[in-house]
Amino acid sequence: MERDTVGYALEVDAVDKHFGGTHALREVSLQVRPGDVHAIVGENGAGKSTLVKIIAGVYPAGTYRGHLKVAGVPIKLSGIHAAEETGIFLVPQDLQVVPRMSVAENLFLNREGGRLGVVDYGTLWLEAARSLRSFGLEVDPSVPMSRLSTAQQQVVIIARAMTRGVRILALDEPTASLTESETDTLFRHLADLREHGITVLYISHRIDEITRVADRITVLRDGRVVKQLTTRNGGTTSGEIVRAMVGRDIGTLYRREHVEAGGVLLEVRDFTIPNVTRGRPPHVVDAALSVRAGEVVGLFGVIGSGTAEFVRALLGAWPGPTVGDVLVRGERVAIRSPADALRVGMGYLPGDRQRNGLFPQMSVCSNLSVLVLKSLSSGGVLRGGRELKLVQAYVQRLRVRARSLDQEVNTLSGGNQQKVITARVMAGEPEIIVLHEPTQGIDVGTKAEMYALMGSLAKEGRAILLVSSDLPEVIAVSDTVLAMRQGRIVGRWPATGAQQEQILAAATGGGADGPTTI
Repeated sequence: MERDTVGYALEVDAVDKHFGGTHALREVSLQVRPGDVHAIVGENGAGKSTLVKIIAGVYPAGTYRGHLKVAGVPIKLSGIHAAEETGIFLVPQDLQVVPRMSVAENLFLNREGGRLGVVDYGTLWLEAARSLRSFGLEVDPSVPMSRLSTAQQQVVIIARAMTRGVRILALDEPTASLTESETDTLFRHLADLREHGITVLYISHRIDEITRVADRITVLRDGRVVKQLTTRNGGTTSGEIVRAMVGRDIGTLYRREHVEAGGVLLEVRDFTIPNVTRGRPPHVVDAALSVRAGEVVGLFGVIGSGTAEFVRALLGAWPGPTVGDVLVRGERVAIRSPADALRVGMGYLPGDRQRNGLFPQMSVCSNLSVLVLKSLSSGGVLRGGRELKLVQAYVQRLRVRARSLDQEVNTLSGGNQQKVITARVMAGEPEIIVLHEPTQGIDVGTKAEMYALMGSLAKEGRAILLVSSDLPEVIAVSDTVLAMRQGRIVGRWPATGAQQEQILAAATGGGADGPTTI
């Protein structure tokens, strides 16, 4: 059904934004039609998040130049509350929920109703259940929010916006933590929102999703609008979007020079993680793998496959017991903590950089050097000159984009945060590097840099274990591909000539063809 396009739901006119010496947005203008899903794409640092935060009132009027209009009416937002009163709601990647409060209380947060300060919970549960059912979410509104999956929490946040009269809904990386089926469910909800005339701003690094769900696309590069596209009737390809984002063809992103592998640096034998809950199957069962010097071994698994548990246990971060052997350079080692892993020459890039990788209030410099302070000190005193020299070298090598080394790391784009954590790992000069979801939530240009870095590290003779749920990525950069399902390694393939369909079938239990082994 063709929607009414007379007038625009949102107009952004010549918006310009600085952060100190950084010119984040440069005269950005765009128009968003009523009821459209309008994607805003670009590399990390292109200005996507800054633009959406201006639209959502996070950066209020007066902190930028330019103008906004909603339904043709000029607006000057004083903050997030003013944006929500106007009907503009932002659902950030890190969901803003109160975990210990009930689903209903989160749904009607600060609007619980009642008389004389006493909440009528019976009415609250009833209204919440009605709102949740309208989104196809059959959950008990009285249970704590923490018991819901990320996808369910996301639906609650969207439903909360619906109950408050949302007109423009901004979704920032909404599928970053969702399974494929949960993503399908979200897209069905977006179709419902579209039919109700609600406009959606959709920010994502997943190009296949954008071509699937968006009506129109605005591409930002270096703070400027470089292209505006439509996806209707197959009008835009993934390659066209990537070329607009990064200024080069997608085919150049995944090339890797072959490296002759050396001796085995990491070996895992009969590795099992028991489940402490009686009657539940083990998290991992008899896992075995080896990684040689100069080799990239890719371990692929979907959410719930056991890969995340395996990585945590391998690095000594699993809280429960484990069984099996880990050998480094042929010697059996006991890794009971991440500090033990560091001592035996293992570096680790965590899958969740926000929770497990960053010291958000600390500077770029401090985040990068924190694991090697001992080597930068003399007599227990940190030598600032040594630290500065090391940090500058890695910032330059990884092309970290920051205003200064003193900038708080949480103010960097997601891709640059990932580069800082990666540099921290490299600064310890580990022989074995475990990368867990290294490109999750970063753009295609930064992905290309990460892939090139993996190749460079392999060429230096490092052993790299890549654990990822991105199968094309695993095949593209690995020498050997392993698949895990229900805690078991169920297949092993040489990456050259590996068939994506066969690996996915083994990892998900779909298809009749069994895995090949090498």
